[in-house]
Amino acid sequence: MSIICNYAVLRFQPYPETGEFANLGIVMVCNNGQFLEMVETRTRKRITNFFDKLDPAVFTNARQAFAKEIHRVAELANAHPYDTALQLGLFKHLTAPSETMFRFSQPGTIATDNPAATLQELFNRYVCHDFTQREDAETKLKRRINTLLKEQFTDRTYREEKLGDELYHVTFPFVWQSGGITAQAIRPLSFDLDDTKSIIDKGDRWIMQMNRLAKHGGMPRDTVFICKEPTGSNADQQKVYREIAADLSSSHQIRVIPYATPQSKMLGLLASTSLH
Repeated sequence: MSIICNYAVLRFQPYPETGEFANLGIVMVCNNGQFLEMVETRTRKRITNFFDKLDPAVFTNARQAFAKEIHRVAELANAHPYDTALQLGLFKHLTAPSETMFRFSQPGTIATDNPAATLQELFNRYVCHDFTQREDAETKLKRRINTLLKEQFTDRTYREEKLGDELYHVTFPFVWQSGGITAQAIRPLSFDLDDTKSIIDKGDRWIMQMNRLAKHGGMPRDTVFICKEPTGSNADQQKVYREIAADLSSSHQIRVIPYATPQSKMLGLLASTSLH
């Protein structure tokens, strides 16, 4: 029988007004009496490079203190493995919305036969950025888009390039330079993921990256995300995908083109950059 687990992602968000955050860990409570936690405590470079104005000592000291608090809560919960109400209460208290630098995402739910292995998988996905399955899907999208661009836009040369400056940059697989200007950048994205939370988290990461890229002067005249929407009939997944697509399209000259768009129409949309 599958074990049902609620989990939440620990985020470091030192500047609430910008909405930017970095994932640091996972907490999980399961209906078999396990309360699990995993927090990244070994490195700070990824975080301090991203929040470059933050004193590294502030982050390091605060993270150590918060990690100890999470561990204390987990030990208390695991001391009462048959008290479901207590464990859920501790989980809800720990992950409740707050205005501190450390806060949690909205909880998600997952069924598993091995909570410890699932905790590691979630940690790899959200904290270590191990998106092997997602990359497989997006590799296929990139291959198809690459073929389309080479066959249909013989007057353009698209290359993989890093956009931004020495402090912050984002890699796009298809960038077209025209007259010394970054005319267009294209990025295929697959939102055909397992659950609504994964879709939201992935979309939020790209919205955050685009906002940061704009601050560092790296936005091209035309940015295009060619997005594969969730398959199947799950209405909630379709709803959150539409929200993410709308948020991506709302700023910085970003256009979202569904991957399912007929080829003739897609070619017309890709041809309509701001240089024309």
